Amino acid sequence: MIETIQMKKGAYVMAEITNEMILQAIKELNDQLKNHTEETNKRFEQIDRRFEQIDRHFKQIDDRFKQIDHRFEQIDHRFEQIDRRFKQIDQQFEQTKQQLIAINERFEQIEQEIVQMNRQLTDVANGQKILVEELFDNKKEIKRIKNVLNMY
Repeated sequence: MIETIQMKKGAYVMAEITNEMILQAIKELNDQLKNHTEETNKRFEQIDRRFEQIDRHFKQIDDRFKQIDHRFEQIDHRFEQIDRRFKQIDQQFEQTKQQLIAINERFEQIEQEIVQMNRQLTDVANGQKILVEELFDNKKEIKRIKNVLNMY
């Protein structure tokens, strides 16, 4: 029986040692878990800071795109103004072209009139030449008749 008590006492001491070992292992695991939690928190803080940097960078890029978009809108507006101006110039050229065509047609009419007037003037000049020649011939004839009449 003493042996049984000693065995029980030994088992109790063994159980106590085992409990202490388990408790020590739990404490060590708890410390490791705390350290790991702190490391994990630090890593998450680093990741958060990196995401904040990335967010700031994306905001800068977004702001730059907004500036570029605004510049493109200004350029588009300027091109629209230039396009409207070219259309106005095209209309002016078309009007000028039509006016020049009308003027050219009028010049052709005037040229035809001048050609006809030239013919008429040539006819008149030829007629005058004939009349002058006949007048001269008539004067010569009158002078000859006067000379003949004065002789008698």
